[in-house]
Amino acid sequence: MPRLEVRGAELEWSERGEEGRPTALLVHETAVDRRAWDPVSQALGAHGARAISYDRRGWGGSGAPPGYARTTVEEQSEDAAALLEGLQGGVPGVPGGAVLAGAGLGAIVALDLAARRPDLVAGTVLVEPPLLSLLPEATEQLAADLRTLEAAAGEGRESLVGLYLSGGLGALGAGAGRLPDALTAPARERPESLIAEIGAVPAWRMSVPRLAEASRPAAILTSAATPPLLLAAARALADRLANAEHRGLNADGPPHLAAPAEVAEAVRELGELGELG
Repeated sequence: MPRLEVRGAELEWSERGEEGRPTALLVHETAVDRRAWDPVSQALGAHGARAISYDRRGWGGSGAPPGYARTTVEEQSEDAAALLEGLQGGVPGVPGGAVLAGAGLGAIVALDLAARRPDLVAGTVLVEPPLLSLLPEATEQLAADLRTLEAAAGEGRESLVGLYLSGGLGALGAGAGRLPDALTAPARERPESLIAEIGAVPAWRMSVPRLAEASRPAAILTSAATPPLLLAAARALADRLANAEHRGLNADGPPHLAAPAEVAEAVRELGELGELG
């Protein structure tokens, strides 16, 4: 697999399709690696698009710096930007850049990059973005999650990973219990990577006014199985972005896993049309 040295970490990535075609960069969520996007990547490739998926730092075939214990949305976003820029100075074939499709933390990474580096981004497909800071009602659950984490900290990293994957964190791990065991093996193999990013989204420093000024179009996707807090966050985000549409898919699971063809279609619409509608 190709690899690229990026700011202290070597990222591994793979792609389907040909250079010069409408291109998507697929960004995975916490607890899995790039294989979570394989169904969408295959659907995109079948329609002639170019799909690039990569393991974020600390996951899959990608490395992390010594002592890696904490990350931020901004750090992850810079990794994605460096990868895009490293692929022949950007992504050819898409005016304004690539379509970024992300799930969970990956969705916030895509959103951050679209706001800070619109030159690299044609649009974003945001799968269940966990931006709970938009919801006053999430404060109590976040506080409860912190108390739960503090109580579990003395039981070791494996215990914390099990808590996250079981759905025991209603805000910091909202929806994680739906991820298939086969995809979450990376979290059990590298628990430090999961622990390093649990707090990344709540600590994100992007201001709501600056977020609202983001000009790139966004499709915000949820499913019939999206937890209520994530659904409310998706709707709140769609209301705040200037050029966004919330789409509820009739799927029984995370959209990119349960409805990959529909997610791929959303990516293709943004890559080929450049706008929603």
